Amino acid sequence: MHHTRNIAFAGLLVMATMSAQATAAEFECTSGSLMKHVSEQTREIDAYISSSDNPQQTQQELTSMARGLRENGQVSNHDDEMKKLASGAEFQPSQSFCNDMQTTMAAIRSYMGSHPH
Repeated sequence: MHHTRNIAFAGLLVMATMSAQATAAEFECTSGSLMKHVSEQTREIDAYISSSDNPQQTQQELTSMARGLRENGQVSNHDDEMKKLASGAEFQPSQSFCNDMQTTMAAIRSYMGSHPH
């Protein structure tokens, strides 16, 4: 349950913060490939939050930053595909979902890199 919540949280962050600088060549647009990349980033996010002086505030800041991507129209709402991904189900994601996931992942990395603890 904790792992699924972390994947969902990472996915939300990913959806909210991806940068348009990510290229389609970074990973295949398959649920397995997305899950692999989201799992890797979840570990990075967990380490980043854990190393913070105020983990709860850091998590809130990351979530807010990610939400801003969606609210500003930089990424679209892909709740159904995100739920499938978080469940571990095998499915064929849309190219739009893959592109937005890449954008979000790049934005998260950029944010964490520019806000060191």
